[in-house]
Amino acid sequence: MKKEFKSMFVIGNVVCLLLFNACGGKDSSKSSNKVKAVNDNASTLSLVSGNYTADSESSSVLWECGWLGGNSHNGDVYLEEGLLSIKDNNNLTGSFLVDMTTIDCHDEKNIGTKNKIIGHLKSDDFFDVKNYQKAKLEIISSKNIGGNEFLFKGNLTIKGKTNSVQMKGNVQKSNRGYSADINLVFDRSKYDVRYRSAAFFSDLGDRIISDDVFLNVKIKLNKALS
Repeated sequence: MKKEFKSMFVIGNVVCLLLFNACGGKDSSKSSNKVKAVNDNASTLSLVSGNYTADSESSSVLWECGWLGGNSHNGDVYLEEGLLSIKDNNNLTGSFLVDMTTIDCHDEKNIGTKNKIIGHLKSDDFFDVKNYQKAKLEIISSKNIGGNEFLFKGNLTIKGKTNSVQMKGNVQKSNRGYSADINLVFDRSKYDVRYRSAAFFSDLGDRIISDDVFLNVKIKLNKALS
């Protein structure tokens, strides 16, 4: 890869700093016990059954990623549409479609460099957007794990390949339905995103791009009219 691409987007760790902060210090055990007590006492969120549609303009799919060496970039991609169904047993299922042609990079301010990053992401080195314009996230089951927190299981489809994923998310009531904040990690090598992946190449040295991808999906859901 040319030097001007050295700082380009690299599929690696998305939203990792925000999602995986750890606390330390001599009082950490006490703090942990307090948090556990709060979670144990939190009442389970009761959801209203029905069908819900995603408000694309109020929703977002965020990414942050970097080289194993530490450099990182961040951006977003447009949530084109989404449908969610809530059953009487508080189980959520849904399907969400992402427009891969809208991949954007936020942290790079130089327009020329930014366009190179985006162009490379869309190439067949990464997501081959010319042939695979859509990505899909499905939720096939959910479990309330305390208060407003849920554990979701589902499928993620990228570049025509589908693999199972597990996600954690927070669900809150809103004026017209619910808002959900979901975090997930997927292995890009399972979707044939090969560029500088240690899963495919053994001679990369310090040029390895992590196979783990972290995503933060924020969705505004409005109850469908009967």
